[in-house]
Amino acid sequence: MKKIYINGKFLCQRTTGTQRYARELLTQIDELLTAKENRGLSLEILVPKCVKSVPRYTNLQVRAVGNMSGTAWEQIDLPLHCRGEILVTLSGGAPLMHPRNMITIHDAAVFAAPEGYSLAFRLWYRSLYRDMARKAERIITVSNFSKSEIVKWCGADPEKISVTYLGSEHFSNLEADASALARFGIAGDYVLAASSDNPNKNLARVIQAMSHVTALDLPLIVAGGQDRQVFRKNTTLPGTVQALGYVSDQELKALYQNAACFVFASLYEGFGLPPLEALSSGCPIVVSCTTSLQEIFAGQAFFCDPYHAEDIAAAIERAVKSPPALKQNLINFAEKFSWQKCARQTLEILSRS
Repeated sequence: MKKIYINGKFLCQRTTGTQRYARELLTQIDELLTAKENRGLSLEILVPKCVKSVPRYTNLQVRAVGNMSGTAWEQIDLPLHCRGEILVTLSGGAPLMHPRNMITIHDAAVFAAPEGYSLAFRLWYRSLYRDMARKAERIITVSNFSKSEIVKWCGADPEKISVTYLGSEHFSNLEADASALARFGIAGDYVLAASSDNPNKNLARVIQAMSHVTALDLPLIVAGGQDRQVFRKNTTLPGTVQALGYVSDQELKALYQNAACFVFASLYEGFGLPPLEALSSGCPIVVSCTTSLQEIFAGQAFFCDPYHAEDIAAAIERAVKSPPALKQNLINFAEKFSWQKCARQTLEILSRS
């Protein structure tokens, strides 16, 4: 039985994109192991002692190790407890001192879009990713675009990079919070955007675009939390925009289901999980015609030039006017992106390590 350890630091963190990937992937891997697809693998998740709650797994083992927390735990405590074995990091950073790493690098934004990150954050992850590009036994990423970017910016050997697309079941299987809109004071049609403080999300141009949507009279609702330890700039919202802040998944699904369209005019993306969540809820999407988004959403999105507010506005108008019959097509498209498929591919990669 081959022993493989998994870096469980992400279980201490709020669930956003990369943490979502790690949680959903491990849930599906646990189910596949139950189905006797273990391929001779024994997987154990190592977590800091400060972890407050852990998902219930049937076949994945979870063990708290070390006495530190945060990056210190990851770089010092963690490698001491997986010496000689493969350590898989699905979200965040891997320990530089450990000689046998497999890591998921979701994108190369710290190189290609550095203005969205604090100096300390981008310097650390630039150094880490370059080190992993040289030393990691295997790199997993989430799109062919991201693979090309990791090769370009980090000098990684493309032969040791595997691409596994993300899934949509976490939203398609979720029950929406039916009372959310009334609680937020939302009535009637609206355009939805999800954002953080990261200027890469391009919220300022989306707000500007709404002033060009002359054929429609729709408010802009913005949902999303903020992490000022990572992101450097703030976007000041005008009074015509309603910012909800961090919302639960159930609330977000209700927002997707009732929106006239979802706008994701990001300047740089490794995959684009929020638009996939919107599609799984039957919501038309407006996304940038750049980076990975064309690869992932070709044929299902209304594309826009994210650097021109007028073009974003035109795409919003097209999306809002799209026929209602389109909704089931969007849901069907999203169903093709499966966490179970991602888990199968990941287990195959692990079994070959």
